[in-house]
Amino acid sequence: MVQLRLLTQFEKELAVSYCKVVAISVDSPAENGAVRAGLGATFPILSDVEHAVQEELGLHDPTSPNKRPELPCDFVLYPDLTIYKIYNGYWYVGRASPEELRLDFRAVSSQIRSDWDPIGIGEEARQGLPGQPTPVG
Repeated sequence: MVQLRLLTQFEKELAVSYCKVVAISVDSPAENGAVRAGLGATFPILSDVEHAVQEELGLHDPTSPNKRPELPCDFVLYPDLTIYKIYNGYWYVGRASPEELRLDFRAVSSQIRSDWDPIGIGEEARQGLPGQPTPVG
């Protein structure tokens, strides 16, 4: 729940950069709707009550195979839904922080957006700026 609260706060910042948040839960749509409303989140929380997505992605907690609890993970995806990075959230500190997501979205955006560097201040252009290392050779 803590991470969903952080994502709700971070969601407005992401929207400015055309990035989106989607959550998937094994809870019912009604439960997810209540959580979403309680958080004030505008991103969708999809229900995987049948554990189909969990099964397909192999996200079962290995310490409790009979109860089929979910193994929390954070996925950062490209627009075509190709996986850029996966965070293993088995331990809370393994889950993506807003700052890590910001860096991931920056990396993805710089790879896919032709207008990422509209004034041409790429690595080569920065070499001549004060305080930047000057190539030797």
